[in-house]
This record gives sequence, structure tokens and C-alpha cells, in this order.
Amino acid sequence: MFIYLKPFLIAFVLSLVLTRAFIKFGDKYKLYDKLKKNKIHWKNIARFGGVAVIISFLATIFLNGDLQFDDLKWGVIISSLLILFFGVCDDLKNLSWKKQLLGQIVIVLIIIYAGLSVDYIANPFGGAEFRLDQIQYSIFNIQYSILGSLFIFFWIVGFMNIMNWLDGLDGLAGGVGLIGAVTLFFLSISSLVNQPPLGIISIILAGAILGFLFFNFYPAKIFMGTSGSMFLGFILAVIAIFSGGKIATALLIMGFPILDAVWVIAKRIKNKKSPFQGDRLHFHYRLLELGWTQKKVVLFIYFICLIFGISALAFQSVGKVLSLAVLFILMTVIVFGLELRGKKNKE
Repeated sequence: MFIYLKPFLIAFVLSLVLTRAFIKFGDKYKLYDKLKKNKIHWKNIARFGGVAVIISFLATIFLNGDLQFDDLKWGVIISSLLILFFGVCDDLKNLSWKKQLLGQIVIVLIIIYAGLSVDYIANPFGGAEFRLDQIQYSIFNIQYSILGSLFIFFWIVGFMNIMNWLDGLDGLAGGVGLIGAVTLFFLSISSLVNQPPLGIISIILAGAILGFLFFNFYPAKIFMGTSGSMFLGFILAVIAIFSGGKIATALLIMGFPILDAVWVIAKRIKNKKSPFQGDRLHFHYRLLELGWTQKKVVLFIYFICLIFGISALAFQSVGKVLSLAVLFILMTVIVFGLELRGKKNKE
């Protein structure tokens, strides 16, 4: 287990030190999170905590002698650096959603070109697999799957934006990301998957997040910013599709934020607003309106993600599908309950 403990500790200590340094840096140069009407904090708080997470993650990857660097790992590194660049630009200049989406498209194209592929999705009920490699295209004499590439695009872009939207309360996105990283770590080193390199990458990610959370949990002294939230979504999505068995796992861990995002987008469209317009329709904001404290809301969402993360480790394919069904029913009941409570409050 030392091959996992050592990189975890290195990433954790680096993240602690760098996050503390960015707090002082942000205070010195007044690099604070912008106060907006859909924000819940009332004082100036430094951002760029995500920069500390990304640097800690990448530095530990480079320092680890048990990882071999192939084209795909270099693609992850280059994509992470681009996320760092676009995220910092957004934190400083508040980029439009179109420019953010353009940056995400470039990032996904790089990781696909580096070799990330999905040829099939396993049928959880047995039988034939769902093939995604039937239609091929060629770039520089390298064959790619059209359906597989489209799946990767929507998967990664979806995760990046969902994690970005989730970053609304102190410690929320970081904690969910930590649960995801730890769950994927245990799955990677299990006899079912048995991929130690992915285990090392996952535990490095967990260490980098945990060091940051020491300063981000309520009351936060620093925020991760766009770079941090987009990076967490990106890296969790990529680790999940290194092996088909992790896709259902990632869906269970992120199922609650995913369903929340789908509901909010549908609500915005119904109200004839842009799906990308910021508001306080998200589940965590709605619980705050009911009088819950930030800490209570965050711990409640942690609990849900943790329970379904454990179920992803405990169950096989059919069990994971049933767990997703239970999660969908749970989220539907909660959403309708919040809607009814909101109507009663208005009346």
C-alpha cells in the first residue's frame, strides 16, 4: 500500500502549502471572488484555490516513479494545464459561456487525439455490448470512432460544467470530488478492475483535494474558482472512462449533481431563460432558503454521494442500475417536495 500512501501524502502536503500561499497571495493583491446576487458569501474571499489543486496533482504525477508517461497521460497533463489557463482567465475576466465552451471543446479534442477512446458500453443486463466503434474517421492516419468521440465529448463537457455549477457552497464541489476520487481509487485497485496506475492517479487527486478542503470547508478562507471546479469534473470524467466499469460508478457518485443540473436546465428553459444563466435554482440553494445552514446542506449532499459511491463498489452491473433508479426516484421526490414547499411559502 506504500505505493499509494506516499503519493497521497505528497499531494496532500503540497496542496496544503500551496493553498495557504494562495490565500496570502489573494489577500495581498485583492484577488477576491466577485460578489454577485446569486452568491451566498458576504465578505471578500480569495480564489484560485483550484490552481493549488491542479499544481499539486500535476507535480505529484511528475514526481511519481511508478507511473509511465504515454501519449494519453501527456494528454491529461496538457489538458489540465489548459483548464488552468481558461479557468484563471474566467476568474479574472469573467468569460462568457461561449468562450468557456470553446475552451472545453479544445480540451476534449486534445484528450481524444491523445488516445482516450470508448469502443463500447457494457450491457448491465448481459448480452451484446453497445458498440460505439462502428463508424470510424481518420486524422493523421489514426482511426477514431465517431460515436465514441461524441460520447467522450458530452461526458467530459457535462462533468466539467456540472462540477462548476456544484461549486456554490463552501466545500461542496471539493468534498464531492474527494468522494469520487476515493471511490474510483478503491475500484481501480479492486480485483474486478486491477489497474494500479489508475489507483495512483486517483489517490493523488484525493490528496490534492483534501489539502485544499482544509481551507475551503465552511467557513471558507479560499474558493477553488473555475479552474478548480472544471479540473475536478474533467479528471473524474477521464478516470471513469479509462475502464468501462467505472462509468456506472461515476454516474452513481455524481448522480445527484447530474439530476440537479438537468432539473435546473429544464426549469430555466421553461422560464424562457438561458440554460447557462446563473441563478439560485440549484438544490443546495433551495435547501438554504428552507433555513438549512451551509454546513448541514453540504454534509447532507456528501452523505447522499457517499452512500451511492459505496453502492457502486458493493454492487455489480444490475445492482448499479437499480441504485441509479433509486437515486432518480429520490431526487424526483426531493425536487417535487421543494417545489410544493416553495409554492406554500409564496402563498
